[in-house]
Amino acid sequence: MPIEKGPARNGDLPVLLDGEEIRFSEPKTRLYTRQHLEGEGILHLTTKRLVWLGGPGCAIDYPFITMHAVSRDKNAWPDPCLYCQLREEEEGEIDEEEISVPELRFVPAEPAHLQEMFQVFSEMSALNPDPFDEQGDESESDGDFEDVLGGSCQPQVELGVMWNADANDAAMEDADEDDDDM
Repeated sequence: MPIEKGPARNGDLPVLLDGEEIRFSEPKTRLYTRQHLEGEGILHLTTKRLVWLGGPGCAIDYPFITMHAVSRDKNAWPDPCLYCQLREEEEGEIDEEEISVPELRFVPAEPAHLQEMFQVFSEMSALNPDPFDEQGDESESDGDFEDVLGGSCQPQVELGVMWNADANDAAMEDADEDDDDM
């Protein structure tokens, strides 16, 4: 089940599925659905799903979350948060103008924990790929481009070291913040 409302719990902890482990917990995390505050609770990131225990609570399987990001832009949302978009359930033909992507925002009481929350979320999401995502399917042949180009495509030499944002956190900061230092 992609989204479960009112997941089973044992006090402040979710009842875990077979083989499931909690990898990160953040108390006093507010959950917003679009603009509506659902309440404050404990966010648990497990090896299989995201579980928020506040009010009735909810549990969401990682593949059902199509995008997640850290948002610190006060123009987009007043508090730093973990922003998530959920996969829209397809029910017949829907006009593209009518599509409203379900959005969630998890706002921790301690914004300093946001980066670790994002990192663990990313790792757990990678462990649980979307079974319907064709981009992640590596079983397909890479020969599709060769077929289109008539086999004239030559293998490219790998580029050296890949840039890592963790090694240079300041590189991803807004330019406006650098102007204040001058």
